[in-house]
Amino acid sequence: MDFNAYSSEVLEWLEGVRKNRGTDAEKTLMLCKNIRDYAREQDDEKLLGYAYYYSGETYYLLNDVDKLFCNLSCSLPYLEHSRQHGLLARAYNILAITSMNRGNAPFAMDYYLNARMYCEKYKLYDIGIIININIGMLYNNFGEYRQAEKYLEQAYDLLQKNKEIPEYYSYLLNIYIGLGNSCFYQEEYMQAQEYALRAKEVCSGHLEELEQIAFACFEARLCNAMGKKEECDRNIAIVQKVSDTRMPILDIFDDLYAYCEMLLDTRKEEEFWKLVELLEKMAREAKIIYMQKRILTLKIRYYKRQEKNREYLQACGLFFELSEILEKENKYIMTCILDMRYTLEETNHSRKKMEKENRILLEQSQTDALTGIPNRYRLEQHAQKVFEHAIAEKIPVAVEILDIDYFKQYNDNYGHQKGDLCICRVAKEIQKLAEKDDIFCARYGGDEFILIYEGYSREAVVILTEKLKRSIRDLNMEHAFSEAQRYVSISQGICYDIPDADRTMKNFLQKADDLLYQVKEENRGGICIGSCR
Repeated sequence: MDFNAYSSEVLEWLEGVRKNRGTDAEKTLMLCKNIRDYAREQDDEKLLGYAYYYSGETYYLLNDVDKLFCNLSCSLPYLEHSRQHGLLARAYNILAITSMNRGNAPFAMDYYLNARMYCEKYKLYDIGIIININIGMLYNNFGEYRQAEKYLEQAYDLLQKNKEIPEYYSYLLNIYIGLGNSCFYQEEYMQAQEYALRAKEVCSGHLEELEQIAFACFEARLCNAMGKKEECDRNIAIVQKVSDTRMPILDIFDDLYAYCEMLLDTRKEEEFWKLVELLEKMAREAKIIYMQKRILTLKIRYYKRQEKNREYLQACGLFFELSEILEKENKYIMTCILDMRYTLEETNHSRKKMEKENRILLEQSQTDALTGIPNRYRLEQHAQKVFEHAIAEKIPVAVEILDIDYFKQYNDNYGHQKGDLCICRVAKEIQKLAEKDDIFCARYGGDEFILIYEGYSREAVVILTEKLKRSIRDLNMEHAFSEAQRYVSISQGICYDIPDADRTMKNFLQKADDLLYQVKEENRGGICIGSCR
């Protein structure tokens, strides 16, 4: 998205967001506020979408789910309307992750599919990879392992075609963990181990701390299932170093939760409680009720097994209270989503209406109002493309200028209304010829018209121009004031050559005009063809 047209102050804010996102949350949010305030004053949808998106992304990293949801929901119509499709797909992806962690899998899938649609439509390969990974993870969570593998393999294929992206090793690790989990849940441990070995071999030395933790969680569970106690303990030691509540809980929760289940099953109580308390604190700070319920589920299972009835009953009571809160939260979220959907539909309707109006205006700006054929502006655009192609391919071009013989006398004696009708009937015959491939026509002004023939032989051009002359003569429009013929006729000058750096559209036009003048001096109603040389 090009922002170069903005003032230096706005460009400085935008650059500040790019530099500080993910590293300095406070500064990023301050800069986003500056952009948002300015954008509101200017009613600038592009900047509003940008500012709301990066605010939402920052709150995602801060685990502030309410502000995340609010900002990203606000960003969607602005991003859609200003056609910032990359940020739009990313916004849908974060909203999907948030919905999944709030226990709303159908909403999550809906968001993911929206994001995937934009990725496919606009060839957003980098975000498309992570969308496919996340859909695969979602299917894994619900036991649809074959579907999970399908999306994860699509992500892998797409990643191998785009190895230059900065997130290559991070995405590859997530794919291997996803495919490994799919095998793990089906008790295909040897195949799961193969994915773990591939991840180690390719990704080691390229991973951030969070990614190392996610892999250690997976490998610990796999080693435990395969009875590899020493390797399991080694990975447990890596995970137990986690103590930073500032890590993005939405990115790591599922990995840590599955890992906690393994600790509970293997009766590693000290490690279990340390991590459960950390997750509980993070979930409370993030105000994610569904996560708090899932953590309570682990505690309830523990209390029941240990026959700690008082703690068990307290936890069950809290679980019930959270269920009621979650039900209210889901109703609120549904209302927000419906409002957002309505806003997006209105935005799409408005955008389509505007695009239609713009298309009409563009057609009007490029079409001659009287005849309906292209005008001089459209001629210049088309000629540039034709000559660039002809120079590159060394193919011939013919440029014809024609006008109506003694048209001033026709207009003065028959009246302007009849004069306009005459021009329209001539234009219609010219347009019929231009329906052929690689022939273009335009009204040049007054009673003058231009045709461009691309790739035709000289003989073919002569035949076509003769045919055009006869078709206009056959209209039998009486012209008693013509000194050429009794009926409306045309004179034609044609420049035929192979364009190069010294023979451009300007040169062709000048030569065709000279040839037309020659015809009018020597033989009105005739044709003269020559080259630029």
